Amino acid sequence: MNYSKAASKVAAYIIIAIVITAIVVGVGTYYAVRTTPKTVTVPTTITKTMPPTGASPTLTTTTTTTGLPSQITFYTWWAGLEKFAIDKLISAFEQKYGIKVVKTAVPGGAGVNAKFAILALIMAGKPPAAFQVHASAEQISYFMSAVNHVNSFVDMTNIAKEIGLYNTPAANAAMLSGHLYALPVDIHRANLLYINIHVLKKYNLPIPKTLDQLINDAKVLEQHGVPAFLQAGADQFTVAMLWTQIFLAVAGPTKYIEFMYGTLSPDDPSIQKATQIFLELVKTFPPNWMSLDWTSAVAALVKGEGAFVVDGDWVTGLLYNVYPKVVLSPVDDIKPNTDIVVEPFPGTQGIYSLVIDCVMVPKGPQQQGGVLFAKFFASRQGQEIFNPYKGSIATYPDIPTNIYPTEAQKWEVKQYGSAKAYVYALIHGGLFDDVWQKFLQSSILLAQTGNTQLWYNMIKWALQQEYKEWSESGMFMGSYEHPFAGYLPPWAKKS
Repeated sequence: MNYSKAASKVAAYIIIAIVITAIVVGVGTYYAVRTTPKTVTVPTTITKTMPPTGASPTLTTTTTTTGLPSQITFYTWWAGLEKFAIDKLISAFEQKYGIKVVKTAVPGGAGVNAKFAILALIMAGKPPAAFQVHASAEQISYFMSAVNHVNSFVDMTNIAKEIGLYNTPAANAAMLSGHLYALPVDIHRANLLYINIHVLKKYNLPIPKTLDQLINDAKVLEQHGVPAFLQAGADQFTVAMLWTQIFLAVAGPTKYIEFMYGTLSPDDPSIQKATQIFLELVKTFPPNWMSLDWTSAVAALVKGEGAFVVDGDWVTGLLYNVYPKVVLSPVDDIKPNTDIVVEPFPGTQGIYSLVIDCVMVPKGPQQQGGVLFAKFFASRQGQEIFNPYKGSIATYPDIPTNIYPTEAQKWEVKQYGSAKAYVYALIHGGLFDDVWQKFLQSSILLAQTGNTQLWYNMIKWALQQEYKEWSESGMFMGSYEHPFAGYLPPWAKKS
C-alpha cells in the first residue's frame, strides 16, 4: 500500500489537533495515557447483567487475570447526553476485569473534535489503549497519520473470528480488504426522519413518504411561520446529512457508493438535483439553526418548535434516556398517544445507510488492555449491555429483540434484515477525514449563502480526493470475494 503521498495531507491536522487536545481534552488527560501498566490479579466473582426490558438476567463469571494494566484509556465522542450507554459498558468491563477505564469523551457529534484529538496523540507516539472510530475510509485516515501506517494498529481479524463476529454482515461492512482493523460494536442507521406528529396534525399535513410530499409539507409549514427542519449548524454534521439523504433519494444506492469511492462523475445530474432540493429545504430552517447542536435540535423537536429532524437513530437513544415521557413510534406502528414518529428518509425506503461504531487498538504499551476492552465491547455480552441504551442495534443477527427497550429499535432490526440495499453513511466514516471536514464546512456555507458554484467545486474536489486516497491505500470495504454492497472499485485486487 502506498501511504506516502496521502500521509502528507494528514500533517495539516497537527496544529488543529494539538490545539483541540490541549483545550478540549486537557493536559491531564494527555499524561493519563502515559500510565505505566501494572500487574493485577482479579478475583473470580459472579455478577448479573439486567437487560433494560426485564428479560432474564445473564450470569457472567469474572476470571482471574494477571499481567494486565490496572488502568487503560479510551477516547470517544460519546459525551454529555449520549454517555449513558458507554458508561454502562465501561462499568461492566471494570467489574469483570478489575481494570479502570479512563474515558476521555471529547464533545462534538460525529467525532467533529475527537478525531483530531486522537490524531494528535497518534502522531505524538502516545496513542490511547483504544478509541472509537467509524468503519470505512475514516479508519484509513488513522493509518495515514501513524508512523508504521496500518502496521501501527492491531489486526483484529482473528479476535473477530474467536468471538463469532467475523461472518456477520456488519463485520463485512467494517472490513478493509478482508481484514478487520477495528471491531464493530453497533449498527446505526443514518437515513432517518424524526417527525413531531402534533405539528403535522395541527396543519393537516400527511406523514411524507416521498420527496415531493416532504417538500410540500415544508413549504406549507413555512407559510405558517413554522420551521420545518431543525438541522443543527453548531456541530455541522446534521446539515451535511440532510444533503446526503436527499442525494441518496435521488441518486440511488449504487451512485451513493460510487460517491464514497470517488468513481462517480462530478457532472452526474443527481448532484445538482439534490443540491436544488437541499436549498429549498434550507429556507425552512429556524432562525437560530446555527446555534443548535444535534441534542438541542432534538429538544426543539420534542417541544414542537419544528416538524422534522434528519439524523441517525442515536436520536432514539437520546429520546429513551432523556425524554422518557415522549412516545416514539416507528412509522409502521403508530400508537394513538405517539409524539414522535421515525421513518426512513422519504425516497430511501428499503435502503439501509449504515453507521458502524468500532473500537480500534493501536500497538504499544497499552495494547494488551486495549485488545481486552475491544474484545469485551464487541462480544455478545458487551453489545447486549451497550446497544439497548444507545438507540442502535447489535451486530449479531441472532441476539433476541427483547433486549431493546424501544419499539423503534425492534423495528430497525426488521428493517436491517429486510433491506434491499445497503450503503455506508458518507458523514459517519464514508469520507476520508480531510474530505469529511471540508464537506461539513462547505455544507454550512451552502446553507448560509446558497452559492452553488463553490459547492460544486467542492464536490468535484471531494470526488477526486476520495478516488485518490482510496486507490493509493489499495483498500476497499468488505473482501474481494464479498465486497461491501456488491461493489468492487477498479483498484481492488485479490490478496
